[in-house]
Amino acid sequence: MKNIFSYRLAVSLAAACAAAIAANAQTMYDALKFSDYNYYGTARSISMGNAFTALGGDLGSVNINPAGSAVNSFSQITLTPSVSIAVSNASYCAEPSVNSAFSPAYSNSKTRFALPNVGAMINFNTGRRSGLKNVTFGFVANGTSNFLDNTASGGRNAETTFAGSLASRATGLPFSGLNSSAAYDAYDWLSVVGLQSGIISNYGDGDSDYIGVSEKLYDDNTIQLADAIDQRYGRQAYGNKYDMVFNLGFNFSDKVYFGMNLGVISMDYSMDQYFKEIAVNPENFDIDYDDGKGGIATTYFDALRYRYAYDASGAGVYGKFGIIAVPVEGLRFGLAFQTPTALRIKEHWQHAGDTYFTDASFNASAQSPRGEYEYKLVSPLRFNVGAAYTFGSVGLLSIDYEMCNYSKMKFKEIDTNDNSAFEQVNFDIQDYTGASHMLRIGGEVKPIPCVAVRAGYNLVTSGERYYDDYGTKKAPSANRHSVAAGLGYSSKGSFFADLAFRGTLYPKEYIYPYDDYIFDGNNVLSYTPEILNKKKVWDVVLTIGFRF
Repeated sequence: MKNIFSYRLAVSLAAACAAAIAANAQTMYDALKFSDYNYYGTARSISMGNAFTALGGDLGSVNINPAGSAVNSFSQITLTPSVSIAVSNASYCAEPSVNSAFSPAYSNSKTRFALPNVGAMINFNTGRRSGLKNVTFGFVANGTSNFLDNTASGGRNAETTFAGSLASRATGLPFSGLNSSAAYDAYDWLSVVGLQSGIISNYGDGDSDYIGVSEKLYDDNTIQLADAIDQRYGRQAYGNKYDMVFNLGFNFSDKVYFGMNLGVISMDYSMDQYFKEIAVNPENFDIDYDDGKGGIATTYFDALRYRYAYDASGAGVYGKFGIIAVPVEGLRFGLAFQTPTALRIKEHWQHAGDTYFTDASFNASAQSPRGEYEYKLVSPLRFNVGAAYTFGSVGLLSIDYEMCNYSKMKFKEIDTNDNSAFEQVNFDIQDYTGASHMLRIGGEVKPIPCVAVRAGYNLVTSGERYYDDYGTKKAPSANRHSVAAGLGYSSKGSFFADLAFRGTLYPKEYIYPYDDYIFDGNNVLSYTPEILNKKKVWDVVLTIGFRF
């Protein structure tokens, strides 16, 4: 149960949202998502955990260390198709304030075909026995992120409601404004859709008091959910990020290899999510309306649905430089660093709502315009080091370390140095992100000269941060793990083929479908639903290539 007066104070921030309605609000999570690297590449590089900073020789490694293109004395082309399967297991806790137990998990999957690598590298032999022996030049496109996702869950709730949270959000905003044809030019779009779709409505003598369609107003001036409702949440996402690099590499006496990339990032991301509420017993959700004839008409709430669609596309340019040294036969060391990248991102978004009653004549729906906004995101510098040892022609072992300090990310306006619109989110980035560390290990064994058996492992620590009770900034235990294996075949001629399998376990994700909004008479908060999502992605990758 919520007290109206306390609840007004709790949502007074809704009025402040009006200043930001011209743009979709960017968050530090958007910055992390678009700046993160989850390397793909060729089947060989994937199967060995992409631990190629000190190895090179594979077109999947060129994004990791540009010097890797100069290791081989031949030219090559590769084409790599793949299949990715994202599996989510999401559990629902409808009333965390009453019972913190999660329901049995809903399992969902989504499959996507992709092309995580395509490239060609041309090797020029200078004819020298020492000094500059070879120069390589080429173009390679490798995948660096996969946004595939399919998540759904739900449960029964008798305490809070999306409609009530939306009513709380709109409190203080004028009904006449939210209901006008120009509402999207002046007010929070979610509140406008909520009112115009019938999810919330004005009540009483005031112009700025709202109640959810699934709620009741009682004589003691309190509002609460009329009866139990079934809630359903769903989200689907897809898209990729590619690094397309123009590479130049140099081989000095087969001892030192140097390379540089001009990298072009291409990114696309699309996400659709929904939230539904369904009355368990519609007869307990009676609503009285003015029938327009001086009388009262009664209907009953049956269900509501809210939808949100978002997409973003972007491009950026960076430079990357790397070196591989072979101090003694078999032992290799590598080092590379990538400059910060200024991504120019354009995003679109749209809200929609529908409300259903037992008398269909009262049904209502609304859809916002399609919003558009363009901005810059500066992704920080990255560097990686590695060491490898080759056991003649029998096998090899390689290990990499990579670091990126995400607290250096920054949102910027387009065509101006006035970035005040991003001031708060940039402060959040500084306060709540930090360095992410990546460990990559890979190995290869050749039982016979034409066949290779490979395996690899990745660990990526979280770039998020939080503060403990003593004010100490800490990283959460939210790491991403990948395990890979693969086979390779190399003919006596120019043809070669590689196959890789990789499984990636993502850190636990907690989803909150709507904001907390209820305080009781003792100012104690009732928590809204919480979803625990556990996601895995399986990749099957095949590379076909030719050397010449």
